[in-house]
Amino acid sequence: MRSSRFALVAGSVALMAVGVAFGAGANKLASPGKARKAFPAIKAARQIQLTEPLFNGDMAPELGLGCSSDPTNSTGGPNDWAGKVTSTLTPPFGISTTTYNIFTYNSGPTWDLVAWANGASPGAEIDRFALGPANGTTGNHTVSIPSGQEIIIPAGQQTFFFGLSQGTDTTGIRIGMDSTSSAPGITFIRAPTCGLAAFGDVIGIGFPGFWVHRIIVDDTIVPVELMNFGVN
Repeated sequence: MRSSRFALVAGSVALMAVGVAFGAGANKLASPGKARKAFPAIKAARQIQLTEPLFNGDMAPELGLGCSSDPTNSTGGPNDWAGKVTSTLTPPFGISTTTYNIFTYNSGPTWDLVAWANGASPGAEIDRFALGPANGTTGNHTVSIPSGQEIIIPAGQQTFFFGLSQGTDTTGIRIGMDSTSSAPGITFIRAPTCGLAAFGDVIGIGFPGFWVHRIIVDDTIVPVELMNFGVN
C-alpha cells in the first residue's frame, strides 16, 4: 500500500542524455643507467584514464516523489534521496558532474549532492558538495563541480550510494522518478516528517522506481595526498 503522506505528481518530462568523454594516456619510466641484474623485458603498460556515468533506470521521470506535511504540498522537508551504484573504475576517483530532475517545487537555503558508504541502506556520509538554491529549481539540472571541490570516493568503495539532500530545508520538494522499472535495495528516501527517520526503500512505501539522477566519476581526480610512489 502506498503511504498517504508521500506526494505523487504524475506527468512526463524528457531528460536529455549527456555525452561522456573518454581519454587515453601513456606513462613511461626511463633510467639512464644500466641494469645491474637482467630481467625479461616488460612491455610498457598502456594506462587508460576514464570517466564513467553512473545511474539507475532510464533517466526519464514519470512522477515526482517527496514528503508532504500540509494540504498545499509546499512543506515536508528535509528529505534525502539516495541510489546505489557500482562503478567499473577502481577508486579512489572523484565525482565531477551531476545531472538530476526536480519534478516540482524549489529548494530553500540548503541543497547538496551527497555520497554515502555502501550497505543494506545508505551508510556513513562520505562527503557532500553544496549545489546551492540556484540548482534547486524545478526542471532538469546539470552541474559541473569545480576542480578541487569534487567528492572523492575512497579506495575500496566501488559500490556506494549517491543522491541529493535538503540539509535543513523544510520545503516539500519532489525528485523525478523513473517508475517503469525497479529493484530492491537500490532506491532510498529519508523523510523524518513522513515517519522515515532512517533511510527506507521506496518499494517498501509503495513507490517502486529509480531516481532520475546521474553522476559522472573521473579516475583522474585523485588528491595528491592519496598518491604515492615507490622506488627499488
